Amino acid sequence: MKFIMVGITLLLLFSGCQESSQKSSAYIMGDKNVNPNSFIYSAKNNGEERANKIELSKIDADTKIEIAKIESENQFLIAKLNAQTNKEVAQTDANTKIQTTQIDASVKQENSKLSFYIAIAIIILIIITLILLYLNTKNNRELKARMHAEKLRQEFELKEREHQEQRLLKMLDLVAQGKLSPKMEKEVILSLSYQKQKTIESKN
Repeated sequence: MKFIMVGITLLLLFSGCQESSQKSSAYIMGDKNVNPNSFIYSAKNNGEERANKIELSKIDADTKIEIAKIESENQFLIAKLNAQTNKEVAQTDANTKIQTTQIDASVKQENSKLSFYIAIAIIILIIITLILLYLNTKNNRELKARMHAEKLRQEFELKEREHQEQRLLKMLDLVAQGKLSPKMEKEVILSLSYQKQKTIESKN
């Protein structure tokens, strides 16, 4: 960049010098009867004009150099700010991703714990339900077994009573017909009395 600015300055200086030389030649060629004082004055003016142009060219070149430096510094600062901004954005994105990953992992862990506790609660409820069903079924079986045994006992007692009553009726028929001896009749009467008392006791 500096070499370019120096080249521009030299080019402007060379152009100024060439233009001044052309004007001096024009003055000399255009009017042969030139007053020496006017020539000196003209040369003096040309020298001042050339010096002014050189000064202006130098100022212009310096200005351009300063502008180029400022633009270069601005571009450097902009690039630096962009790099810093990109770095901060990347760091923020990385931190956000890390936090998101940690939150997701924590949520998954909590969900796993909750699912585990729910599964344990369901298993416990199933076990309790099975135990209650077993106890209920067992009680029902025992109750049915007792009811069936009681029914069988009652049927047996009823048949036994009917059988005894039929036997006694036959014996009474025999007593009424006089086919039994007095000793047998006495035994039949005692048996009837005992059977009657047993029947009363069973009813009570």
